[in-house]
Amino acid sequence: METDVDAIALRLFQGVMAPLVLGGSLRPGRAIGTATARALGSVASMPPVDPETIARVQRARVRRARLLVPIDDLGPPSAAEWVLAGALHDLLQSMNPQLATFRRGAAGRLVALARRTVDSVGAPRSVRETVSRHAWFARLLEVTRTDTTVSWWSERRVFLGVDPPPRLQAWPGLRRVRVTRSSRRLLELAPLAIDRELAVDVLGRFLARTPLTDLATCTRTEPAFTWASATLALVATRAGRTIGMRALARLPDGEVDAALGRATRDALVKNRHAASPALELLAERAIAEALGHGGMAAGTPPTEEATFARGVGAAAALRILEGPESGWSADDRRKLRGILATWSVTNTGVAALANDERRRLLRILETRPETDGRER
Repeated sequence: METDVDAIALRLFQGVMAPLVLGGSLRPGRAIGTATARALGSVASMPPVDPETIARVQRARVRRARLLVPIDDLGPPSAAEWVLAGALHDLLQSMNPQLATFRRGAAGRLVALARRTVDSVGAPRSVRETVSRHAWFARLLEVTRTDTTVSWWSERRVFLGVDPPPRLQAWPGLRRVRVTRSSRRLLELAPLAIDRELAVDVLGRFLARTPLTDLATCTRTEPAFTWASATLALVATRAGRTIGMRALARLPDGEVDAALGRATRDALVKNRHAASPALELLAERAIAEALGHGGMAAGTPPTEEATFARGVGAAAALRILEGPESGWSADDRRKLRGILATWSVTNTGVAALANDERRRLLRILETRPETDGRER
């Protein structure tokens, strides 16, 4: 049994962490598990990889981070990042098609193990730590597996995630060989070996531990974006909200509004005070749109969720502008109020809101969204 922490760290770095950042094939191996993943946190620096690979990985991470924030160094993986990488390794291995064929039940145990490992990781303690995690895992939802189908005049074979042997592709004209390749995204692999809902749940829990990645991929189909506590904590700070706005600006505005509207509506129903950072973010998006720096493209029919996000954001923005510490001149406030008032849910309403829900929402918006005042 493999117990050498340095050897496991090297295997994890070369097989998952480096290619996730640089691109290339991810090659998970023997399960790591929660205890070993936590032990990887004792690795004080990069594993014994050649310096050029380490330099390439770190340069790529800094480039990723610089899309959102000026930064020159991110340092080696933190203890939490090692643990998250170990959880991702086991989640990827749980989707190995060979497990479904030769070791039934092993895949389910692996994904449950990955969930326990993810749950052992706390939220980032600073914006810098949030950016660092994002620089490792920003491409998580880009992971795919290439499946190849080789057919010829007498037979057809499918190769899941591996290249077919060259002999099967020999004499293509004579044997009428046809090769078809298709890419399948991460969650499309789950039905082969495990309960798909379990895989979606684990991936959602993983994203909640890297909140900037969570927000930067909010337009994803699955797992659907919801306001996790760590993501709300990120946008509750001035610095975090600025970085979050930059991440959202890289996505289609209408899709962002729909995702944020759906998630914010659910969050308000559950706990309106906890959801106040989401209202702050929507308010800033509304003000940015009013200033001509963003918003849905002209002619794009808004969805119900997008209309909700825009209307609630405008209403929250109006409360901010009317506050004594808004920082806007009287002329700017007057211009912004004229635009925002036409969008605000307090004036236009939202078709999806029942009367009682509308009244409750108006009560929520009577005061400026609350924050804890912390800047990290």
